[in-house]
Amino acid sequence: MNDMDQCDISISIVSYNSAHVLLNCLSSIIKGIEKHTFELIVVDNASSDKTCALVRGHFPQVTLLENSLNAGFGRAHNQAFRISRGKLFLVLNPDTVLSPGAVDKIASFMESHADAGAAGCKIWWDDNKNFMFPDIRIHSLITALFQFTPFCRYFPNSAISRWYWKSAYRLWNATEPIEVEGITGGLILLRREAFEEIGMFDENFFLFFEEHDLLKRIKKAGWKIFYLPNAEIQHFFEESVRSAPLDIGKIYRTSALYYYRKHYGLFGYIFMKMLFSLNRIIPFLETYLSKLAVPYKEIHPSDGLINLEWHTDKEANEYLVEISYSPTFADRGGMYVKSRQINFSKDILNRLPNKTGFIKIIPIYTNRIGKAKDFFAIREAS
Repeated sequence: MNDMDQCDISISIVSYNSAHVLLNCLSSIIKGIEKHTFELIVVDNASSDKTCALVRGHFPQVTLLENSLNAGFGRAHNQAFRISRGKLFLVLNPDTVLSPGAVDKIASFMESHADAGAAGCKIWWDDNKNFMFPDIRIHSLITALFQFTPFCRYFPNSAISRWYWKSAYRLWNATEPIEVEGITGGLILLRREAFEEIGMFDENFFLFFEEHDLLKRIKKAGWKIFYLPNAEIQHFFEESVRSAPLDIGKIYRTSALYYYRKHYGLFGYIFMKMLFSLNRIIPFLETYLSKLAVPYKEIHPSDGLINLEWHTDKEANEYLVEISYSPTFADRGGMYVKSRQINFSKDILNRLPNKTGFIKIIPIYTNRIGKAKDFFAIREAS
């Protein structure tokens, strides 16, 4: 490719029955990028919801690649990369909406920082921009013990949880770009040179874990990963796969086993097999383990607001309100508040599987982060 053929950014979106969110995503891109030249590439993984017809009809400027079979996430992005012309390559989920100028800000940062291999931004979980996603901690043997088992349910103040809180606190309070271990996969802007150097996405991952593998290899190759707090998007988490006619659990386990075999050898593979076996045993021990589980106060909002109030901690300067769709808090969002009570729209439940949310309240002191003492389970009123 010669310089005359290049544009500033190639934007790659992989779609699978995502028409209901993809059109809003494409509109936000076209309206939101003003300072850089870009091309839009949508790779459709054999959707059955008229995605391709809608893209062709509403966005003729999009380069549309139509797969006859579902090629998976990483393989489809690699397809887009092979025909792309951008100096930067943006991996974007279809269930995102970009704020004006967000991509321009990240791209400008990448252009002025030659050591940046990848960069991300502030990502909101809900329409009202209450809950932010943290950075991701690249999967390791230690994180596997708490993320892929129910142990977080029984040990909510574990060292792993506190490590996550400290990392999230640093990220969510940043006012300038900071170097991070990983960035959430809803938006990852990659330097073309870095993406080529590491061999693009590993196509052995059909779905899940591919971004952890990618970022791990970027770091290993000597590139830096940055988070920019002044650029933001909304990511309506997992809209793309929520209604997919796929065995998501099986795909997730297969990807996890491959990831840990790839990066931690035979020991990592056997370790993960043991953890997954443990998950099958734990339900039979629920009678005994339930005594260890923290008590969740049930909240059933009947109107449009969720109202929460918790114990006062006189030494706390503020509180971290952490939310997840699972009591293991494997995926989480959060916000900071000064008072001991909050209310927010129950629309957040529409972003969570089964419309159920689990919340922890963690006090923040002057020089340290405290322990979670208040726990809520929020479900739609029946």
